[in-house]
Amino acid sequence: MAESTTHHLTRENSGGGRVLTPKQLEIRNRGTRILDAAFPLVREHGLSAVSMESIARAMDCTRGTIYNHFSNKEDILLALAARSVRRRMELFRYAVTLGQDSRQCCAAIGIAAEVYVDCLPDDFSIEQITRHDPVWQKTSQARRKVLAECEQQCIDCISGVISSAIRNGDLVVAKSVTQETLVQRIVFGLWSLVYGGLVLESTSPSLGMAGISQPRVAIRRNCNALLDDIGWRPLFDPSAYQKYVSSITPKLRRQAKSIQKRTSQEVSA
Repeated sequence: MAESTTHHLTRENSGGGRVLTPKQLEIRNRGTRILDAAFPLVREHGLSAVSMESIARAMDCTRGTIYNHFSNKEDILLALAARSVRRRMELFRYAVTLGQDSRQCCAAIGIAAEVYVDCLPDDFSIEQITRHDPVWQKTSQARRKVLAECEQQCIDCISGVISSAIRNGDLVVAKSVTQETLVQRIVFGLWSLVYGGLVLESTSPSLGMAGISQPRVAIRRNCNALLDDIGWRPLFDPSAYQKYVSSITPKLRRQAKSIQKRTSQEVSA
């Protein structure tokens, strides 16, 4: 490639890959700026405050500019959700590196979910908002596919830890089930306990009146009870578990803040 041409091209990342022209980079970055403009509108005023016009005002551009990237506000919300799920996925993948055995890796993902809620609360809220039918039904199939793929990667992260536990002999598959079935059951069990519990914690003021003063303690105990019940070793040791959680939580918080500062570049133009 001629040197003059090279000067007009920019690598997508330092590791190489697809080459983008300055114009393509400008278009992609504009998509990111649209999400950045929409994010505080959702956070501060709710869904009713988000419109193509309000985003255009925040960006000091025309509505046509917004429509060049997104067909409606629901597509923007789904793109925001996909960006949030990518951040959660990145935190999960980092969490796995903090475990010295499969059970610790699994525990680290659970603690990462808690840190995600604490350090990226707006991302957590965006995820919940987009699960409502009025939003989902108005989005494009392409946007739904992107979000589904992002969520699948989060699921694959915990599935990989479970499969590793089986390979290492930390978890034995009973003759009555297949490995695939066991992995699916554990994934859904942990997902419903952790995600469901954290949603209830953030949206249910009646928990305290019901005598549930420490919902996260209950979530952790229930997850460990589930894993002990299926024989995932090493079995739960409260003292060792608490020591491990205390050691990884500051690392996860630092990583979450780093992720939050980083602007996602994975926006479909």
